Amino acid sequence: MQKSQVSLEYLLITGFIFVIIIPIFYYSLRESTEQIRLNQAEDAVITLAKTADSVYALGPGSRDYVEIMIPPGVTGYIVNDTEVSLIIGIGGASSEISYFSQAMLTGSLPTTAGAYTIPVETLESGIVQIGAGNDTMPPVILYTYPNGRINFNDITIKANTNEPALCKYDAEDIDYASMDSVFVGSLMGHEIHLGVLDDGNYISYARCIDASGNVMHSSAIINFTINTTITGGNQTNGTYEPDPPIITLIAPPDNSTDSDGIVLFQYNATDASTIAFCKLILNNTVEGLVANISKTGINNMTNAGIDYGRYNWSINCTDVHGNEGASSTRKIFINYVQDHDVPVVYLMSPANSTTRNNWLVKFAYNVTDQTSAVSSCTLHMNGTMDTGEKLSWDIVDQTISENSAESITIPLFRANYTWQMSCIDNSYNANTGYSEKRNIRINVTAGGEAFINSCPGWCGWQGLSNGLCAQTPSKCDNNCGLPNSPSCYSGSSVSAQYCLGGSQANTCCCIL
Repeated sequence: MQKSQVSLEYLLITGFIFVIIIPIFYYSLRESTEQIRLNQAEDAVITLAKTADSVYALGPGSRDYVEIMIPPGVTGYIVNDTEVSLIIGIGGASSEISYFSQAMLTGSLPTTAGAYTIPVETLESGIVQIGAGNDTMPPVILYTYPNGRINFNDITIKANTNEPALCKYDAEDIDYASMDSVFVGSLMGHEIHLGVLDDGNYISYARCIDASGNVMHSSAIINFTINTTITGGNQTNGTYEPDPPIITLIAPPDNSTDSDGIVLFQYNATDASTIAFCKLILNNTVEGLVANISKTGINNMTNAGIDYGRYNWSINCTDVHGNEGASSTRKIFINYVQDHDVPVVYLMSPANSTTRNNWLVKFAYNVTDQTSAVSSCTLHMNGTMDTGEKLSWDIVDQTISENSAESITIPLFRANYTWQMSCIDNSYNANTGYSEKRNIRINVTAGGEAFINSCPGWCGWQGLSNGLCAQTPSKCDNNCGLPNSPSCYSGSSVSAQYCLGGSQANTCCCIL
């Protein structure tokens, strides 16, 4: 009897415990499952946004593939502006899990639960496309040159587009494929030098195709007239008029002093016929020429960048009959020394004759100028691919801090390159300084995996030779087993959080 009572009490206690534990277990399981789904959604949007940043840094045509897990309960997505979001049902309500990229984004994401490989690609427009998407808009020609009447006959025609494209032109308004002549330039600037043409009317029709195969269905028109003959007629009823123009100097006064080398010369000119042009003469040298001369008002001619010294100046004018008149001569003293110093440009990395197995390269340099500020620097790249095809780029950096490390990062094709930096100061003379020339060999072609997501890639991007991931900071203290490698755990100038997890810690060591 006593044993039966004990057994019954044991069953009652066990049942009571189950009554308490089962709901707790259920809610714990539900909370755990929801947290897992939230973590999967968060991991997915963070991975996509960070990969978008990587391929955006590499430039148009760069692509990477990422593995993500779409959890159950996803009801929608947002890929717009700089936002990547998954909308997921949690606890009977919708939650939006978001992360933001530095790039403008477009594209689409799956909503059915499962594992996916998602392409992330920088389009020619500079927008990063996540997942599937189609570019269906043809390019647009925003600007053409020349247009209207011109008085010179060494002609270069130009067309600028709103996105990278290939452009053609023809004397007839026909479809793109049928056009005979091709512009030079595959980005947004397109031009072709036609050389010297006869006076007359000219019209060309231009169309373009973008990287997605979208073709313009109508042409942009380049319409101009060349007239190199001095016109305006004469005012003597068609008879030859032999008198030269009469020029009266107004400003600056004789024996004046200028303090900045920028001088406004003013004069009056009269003649019985139309005056074709006037010239500024400084110390017997022609330093300026203007047309469209007024015979009733004051004419202006500004000359900037006149260097320190004393000058004799005068104005000569010629009418449509070829008669030339000269003004009196005045003196002017320029009390200003123009900047003739060129910027001094030093190359920092990569070293000369470097060979890289990474295709994203940071070109680092330093520039100083003793007299004027540096307005811009340009990376000049010339390469020869293994197939023999020639490559050439000029990439401008317009935000310059002197005497500090500056860099331009670009993706490259498999090729041998010669590179050089030039920098221009902001003086009137726009003095240009050039660095030495260096060579670099790239052994891989841009367009594959975004290698910046690796430690060797990060080191290469920093201008260093190689890199590896260390499992502990102490391995960095021991130079990671690499010669000349600095200590590169958190706080070091070349440390980077670019190791990819697994058994490897978030520490990257680079060879100098």
